[in-house]
Amino acid sequence: MNKRKKPINGLLILTIMAAALWYSGYINENQYINKQIEVFSHIGQKASEKDYQEVSRSDGFGYIQPQVVDGFSQEPIEGATVVIPEMNQTYITDEKGYTPNIRIRVSPDPHFQSIHPKTWGETTLIVYKDGYVEYVLLHLNVWEEQSRQGPKILLFPQKNKQLDQPMSIVEGPSQLWINSLVEKYRP
Repeated sequence: MNKRKKPINGLLILTIMAAALWYSGYINENQYINKQIEVFSHIGQKASEKDYQEVSRSDGFGYIQPQVVDGFSQEPIEGATVVIPEMNQTYITDEKGYTPNIRIRVSPDPHFQSIHPKTWGETTLIVYKDGYVEYVLLHLNVWEEQSRQGPKILLFPQKNKQLDQPMSIVEGPSQLWINSLVEKYRP
């Protein structure tokens, strides 16, 4: 007989390993990760109607503080322009490459409401700096009541202004949400 191991065993092992690494000081506590773990702690459980309603009522705020650096040297880029199109707002980076803390409305994606609710919002960043290729970050994850220092944006120098195309990156959902989605629909 070939016994199939339950997926929860793997999750348990990963949780124990993460706890051991955190306790040993190898990894520091991170509120952004902790919020994701809290949200996806229901893996393997059936969601109730109440869970869906709570997610759909979310329209709080989260915070991000992008940092713009040179893609080769990793040196901060002062004076880069960061645009959030959904808010029609522009921010300028300081000498350390950071924007001010940006307040973002968190509106979970209704497309996933009946499939597997997302409990975070998403926004778009466009970054401009003379002499560098433009950068577009799509689906930047923003968690309600969380302050995220980052993401770190890597800008690369332009080689030929007429041939260089803007760099576009898509931030995927949390791996915890992906794992939870896979488990929910596992045959």
